[in-house]
Amino acid sequence: MLVNTNIAIAVRCSACGSLKVHDISIFELFSNEKTELVCTCGQHNAIIKTKDHKSLWMDIDCYVCQDKHTFKYTLKQILRGNIITRCIESGIEICFMVSQGEVDEILEKCERSADGIYKELEFLDYFNNHEIMMKSLERIRELDNKGLLSCTCGDNNIEMNIFPDRIELKCMNCEGIKLIYAENNDDYNNFISKEKIVLRENSFECIDAINQNNDANKK
Repeated sequence: MLVNTNIAIAVRCSACGSLKVHDISIFELFSNEKTELVCTCGQHNAIIKTKDHKSLWMDIDCYVCQDKHTFKYTLKQILRGNIITRCIESGIEICFMVSQGEVDEILEKCERSADGIYKELEFLDYFNNHEIMMKSLERIRELDNKGLLSCTCGDNNIEMNIFPDRIELKCMNCEGIKLIYAENNDDYNNFISKEKIVLRENSFECIDAINQNNDANKK
């Protein structure tokens, strides 16, 4: 079977937001110790490195969260194609790695979903601190999956509502409420110190750094 060794890597620029397609040979990627992907605006958006000629390490300047993400891909994954790379914090697509014959389809998909992407970004702007909020939501999902989210009334049908600065957990049976604030690192560190979340029947409680500090001062 003849293998096409040319691939297309499409990266959305962290400076101007445009999607730049780079046509590169797989042999070139694995032969060079470092390959830089540069947008037409001059912004350096990604660096691809190989150390053992068996796998690639890709550093991407993320246009969504403005952080740098690192991903590792094997030769087998690259030959298989259709690699979609997402922002680690938001899950939004930031890079595509496909065979050259599929690049037009990918670009069409990107254009169709552009409005959706920017709506997602507006959603992130809704929060006072989207990074802390995303990590707090992930922690709640983790506890829920482990069966560590409950209410003392015995009915664990819990509704979640999200606000700019906090997450509200409400028992649909007894209406017990627990607020989890997610504005800063102190809030998050206080929250992740909890091994489980228990709503109290017909009660209203908060998990935040201020209450934690007040409790500590009383001791």
